[in-house]
Amino acid sequence: MGRTKRGKHGRKSNPLVFKKIQKHQIHTPDCHSREGGNPVKFCQLGNLGTPPSRWLRDKSSLKIFNRKRLRADLATGISFVSMLLLFVLPLSTMEQANAATIDQINGQINQVTNSLNAKQAQANSIQNEISAIDNQAAALQAQIDQTAGDISKTTADIEYLNQKIAANKAELKKQRDILNEYLTVIYENSNTPALEQIAGANNFSDFVDQAEYLQTMQLKAKEVVDKIRAIQDQLNQQRHDLDKQMASLKTMQHQQVLEQQGLNNQLALKNNLLAQANADAANLQGQLNSLYAQKAAMSAQFSENVMTGGGGGYPYGNPPPSNLIDTPDAYGYFIGECTSYAAWWRAAHGRPVPRAMGNAAQWAGMANGGPNPGAVAVFPYIGGYGHVAIVEAVYGNGTILISEYNWTPYSYDERVINPYDYGIVYIN
Repeated sequence: MGRTKRGKHGRKSNPLVFKKIQKHQIHTPDCHSREGGNPVKFCQLGNLGTPPSRWLRDKSSLKIFNRKRLRADLATGISFVSMLLLFVLPLSTMEQANAATIDQINGQINQVTNSLNAKQAQANSIQNEISAIDNQAAALQAQIDQTAGDISKTTADIEYLNQKIAANKAELKKQRDILNEYLTVIYENSNTPALEQIAGANNFSDFVDQAEYLQTMQLKAKEVVDKIRAIQDQLNQQRHDLDKQMASLKTMQHQQVLEQQGLNNQLALKNNLLAQANADAANLQGQLNSLYAQKAAMSAQFSENVMTGGGGGYPYGNPPPSNLIDTPDAYGYFIGECTSYAAWWRAAHGRPVPRAMGNAAQWAGMANGGPNPGAVAVFPYIGGYGHVAIVEAVYGNGTILISEYNWTPYSYDERVINPYDYGIVYIN
């Protein structure tokens, strides 16, 4: 892997540019002319905008200038320079183009992400509405079941009452027949002269007893008939009440069925809207995945470059002395570890310090933003313990420059990395 370079005064040069155009001088076999035995070099390539007359080293010694040869040499030089510029195009120019393209992709990612979040929020809202309708439908179904039960019970009550009414009618008829018999006997006796009734009786006492008996039975028969009629009236009133109750239950059941149909229609509509929202979200997610793939492909054009040496100002050395390695520092970490360096850097630069947070992977719980210079880059998935580093710079092509300890064991590194390769999160 290539290493980043530093310019003067220790400042970092563009870490993505590792080529430099050197000055080139072009010499052809005919680049020297002799006059008076003195060679004159006239085609050293300098600034192409310089007039040809200034190419001549000794004007006084050159009397004849071959213009045709000069034009040929000049054309050859321009062609060579054109080819040189074509093949030695500054890498920074290409990188700037790629960076601009990645910035455009980042903008598209932001737009698609916002659209996706909005669509997911819409889907969640619709799902909440569906849940509310489901709850209403469940409550309504319970009411429908209750109404159906009430109708069944009322139907059974009406059937039982009908049986009682029929039995009461039969009893009433029977008592009326008995009463009629008594009335017939009384009527017949009333038409028989009293002397004949006395004569027909064994004695007067029998006559009196018979008369009293008939009268008593008449009263009892009438009492039974009146009682049966009262019961019949009660049964008829109960039947009227049950019929009224049944009509009310039927009306309620009809209304409940209509309400259930309305809820089912709403539910079908909401389910269609939810399916469409989920389909739109899936489409947006596909677009987002495609954009991330494009971005990763562009970022992958730049290899990960590591620069070792220096120490980033870490006070314990690079690497620290063996007697200090893995001993506690002032921040609750072990000297020489990535966590110790990150905590020291943040403290040295007046940034919030994650103290005694345990292994590097545990720092991910404090993630609160994106990549910015000075942020802690947390690698949650490196080994079993994770890794942390400091973001030194963020580039337009999506890569970042980090400084770190213990990527190379107990040593300081600077790397230009594609953060998407590591699933990095950031603490700002």
